[in-house]
Amino acid sequence: VRLLREQSARCRDILSKITELSSSGEPFDRMPLTALIEEVVAPHRNFGVIIEVSVPVERNAEPVGARNPAILYGLGNLLENAVDFARERVVVDALWSGEAVDVTITDDGPGFAPEIMDRIGEPYVTSRRRGPEDVNVEASGLGLGFFIAKTLLERSGATLSFENRAFPDRGATSKVRWSRSDFERPLTFAAS
Repeated sequence: VRLLREQSARCRDILSKITELSSSGEPFDRMPLTALIEEVVAPHRNFGVIIEVSVPVERNAEPVGARNPAILYGLGNLLENAVDFARERVVVDALWSGEAVDVTITDDGPGFAPEIMDRIGEPYVTSRRRGPEDVNVEASGLGLGFFIAKTLLERSGATLSFENRAFPDRGATSKVRWSRSDFERPLTFAAS
């Protein structure tokens, strides 16, 4: 019951944050992808994990999209999870072409638990591992934040995929891809 109450409060906090993120306006209602990524990354710096942002050197034809609270929250949640699990480093890669916009978040933590790989992003599926040293530790969540983030990103037109890095590397990778037209669509016409 306590966990359900905590998760209900967390959902209220998420909705509050989304409302806060949407309270912008001209001239900040549209922004280049690199500025959007910096806005997502900024609150997660200085937590003892290096966050490296990698964008093309040539920023010609950089996509400019709506300052969409769904995208800001969704990417922020994926990044927060990566920072929580990383040992030392998280890398955020952004790439774009005339057809697509890609953001990939990679960490050097333990990776996704194999038993949940096919269900990541579903409600009540958490990527929080419980090892032998965690016997007296209660589960820290129900996986609702990740589910909400995934749902919001998908509603913005994105497709998501999750995988573990190939040995000898460690960690998890979350990939978010939009068609360029979906990413650049004004917020009032965002996919529903």
